[in-house]
Amino acid sequence: MKKRKFLVKSIARNVRVMNEDLRRDYIINPCAERELSTLERKVSPQLYGMLVQHLLGFHADMQYEMAINLVVFAHEHIAHSTGCPGVDNTLDVCYAWIAMEHGILKQGIKNELFNRNNK
Repeated sequence: MKKRKFLVKSIARNVRVMNEDLRRDYIINPCAERELSTLERKVSPQLYGMLVQHLLGFHADMQYEMAINLVVFAHEHIAHSTGCPGVDNTLDVCYAWIAMEHGILKQGIKNELFNRNNK
């Protein structure tokens, strides 16, 4: 597992990060996985894998809702929100990745996204 760069390390002093890998404890909802599989021709294999990984840890029903939202965005570029801040933050990141691959990301945003993640 690649160690994740935490935003908090960039904005706060004296922060330690403890890395765990709980992915085995949280599986993808089969209905959400089936829904997401329709994206295999709309996004790269790398992005597809990232999208699946980002659904882990959410309740099965929410995974399905998120999968539907990602499919709609990939096909129609319509972004939906759920009213749940953690879910909507995750969807925002996924929408940005899809937008980048589809060439609809606003100019200058790509560098901003990568600079934030590489600090």
